[in-house]
Amino acid sequence: MAVTIVDDQRRKTVEQHYGPLGPHTVELTDPVIVAADDGFELTGILALPVGVAKVPAVLIRTPYDPASFPPEVTAFFLGEVIAWASHGYACLVQSTRTSTSYFDEAADGAATVRWIERQPWFNGALGLTGASYHAFSSWATASTRPTSLKAIATAMYSTDRVSSWYPGGGFALELALSWTAMQQAGGTRVDQNPYNRLPLNEADVAATGSTLDFYQERLAHDGGDPHWRPLDYSALLDDPPAPVLHIGGWYDYHRTYSWQDFERLNKSGSSLPHRFVIGPWAHAALDSRISMAERLAWFNTHVRGVGSARSGVLRYYRTGAEPGWVECADWREPGTTTFHVAAGGRLVDTPDDAFSRVEWTYDPADPTPSVAMATLGAGDVGGVWDSGPLERRPDVRAFTSEPLSEPMDLAGRVRAATTFCSDAVSADLFLRLLDVHEDGQVRSVVDGYLRITDAGLADGVPVEIDLGPAGHRFAPGHRLRLLVASGAHPYYNRNLGTGEPTATATGLRKAHQALVTPLTLTLPTELPAG
Repeated sequence: MAVTIVDDQRRKTVEQHYGPLGPHTVELTDPVIVAADDGFELTGILALPVGVAKVPAVLIRTPYDPASFPPEVTAFFLGEVIAWASHGYACLVQSTRTSTSYFDEAADGAATVRWIERQPWFNGALGLTGASYHAFSSWATASTRPTSLKAIATAMYSTDRVSSWYPGGGFALELALSWTAMQQAGGTRVDQNPYNRLPLNEADVAATGSTLDFYQERLAHDGGDPHWRPLDYSALLDDPPAPVLHIGGWYDYHRTYSWQDFERLNKSGSSLPHRFVIGPWAHAALDSRISMAERLAWFNTHVRGVGSARSGVLRYYRTGAEPGWVECADWREPGTTTFHVAAGGRLVDTPDDAFSRVEWTYDPADPTPSVAMATLGAGDVGGVWDSGPLERRPDVRAFTSEPLSEPMDLAGRVRAATTFCSDAVSADLFLRLLDVHEDGQVRSVVDGYLRITDAGLADGVPVEIDLGPAGHRFAPGHRLRLLVASGAHPYYNRNLGTGEPTATATGLRKAHQALVTPLTLTLPTELPAG
């Protein structure tokens, strides 16, 4: 076990990522060993403010081993630990058993909290924090309801670990294979070909040369399988164990599920404070300075008991025209504006009596590609791009409004409803709302996806699609455009149209799809006051 003092140069480096540090000198102890209930040794690094007898604690539990990172990544990774300690908190960052030890995180987190509670430097007040997997492990620990827990501050993940793995009833192929390859195959990067491999239970070998057990586990159990039930902590939102801050991103693949968490928490009736911040970020591109400032203010108020937290329940970054941050003191379901798919590729504000079926053919041998969609990457998925190549595909239909005469603001969840039919036993419906600029280029606003397996598909079944939340302003002169398709591969696994199990299916069947009734798009446009 080594004890070191963080020098001025390292502090300056940390400040570049996390903003101004606090006044305290920071001492690092590495490693710190905590015994789990079954005797497994959990290793971590502890940061303490020097010269303070009793301090509150922050716990971060991570599946990522800092020893395996290049120096610059390790510096960023440990920077947060140093930042917390500089502000007068003890911060323990602890490695989980493995990168996929999901089912152990609640018990191991609880054992670690008990260890913290026994330390002579602990003042009895604990905060749980972290982004992505760290957020999941925070909720796993929170589910044991430690008596010392005073606040939770998470980012870029919802309370249900598996919701994003099976979006809309499909399978998040690109995420599942790329993430598992990174974690279980030494950082292997996946190119396009393995995503096209059939059956899918051979794609891991095609990508990495070896079988990846967690990828196989995801294929073996779909989203509704009881196997995953222990990883769903969303019920905690009905009776939260502590004040909750969550930070999300408009371009994060958890966008829809994090917003559902916010809505559920907002409706819970709990008297405990809550706050949701959502910015223009992809999963791996969270602004660490903004995140640190929000979490520090939250913990100072609810863990340390000093100062006043930012009081609004929602802070979001408005994208599109006149971008910037919007603060809402409270939140309720906004009023709506509806648009309707109409003949001639139009999107209109009143139903079209001349509407007839909208048809297209989906060929899984040439699946509609996923374009400008975020998984783990940090690319500029929110930028302006040319959707012409996508729209000209024969398996994509586009519907465009007239130019807007005045600005249109969206804040809340976008929904769509229609009657959908297919001659296949299973078919997908993918929708994307675009902001069309005057030069014809577009910006993606939201998208949604649904896999429909229904005995009545041939005759048509009513469907509703949640496109997730948006905080966006359409400028005057801009138009709305809705894209309708039956897939976005490999973001979602392509529907082969045969109804075979996802893991072992090999057959390919062209599907003839149709919107039987005019699709109605419901937009949250009448914003709550505040």
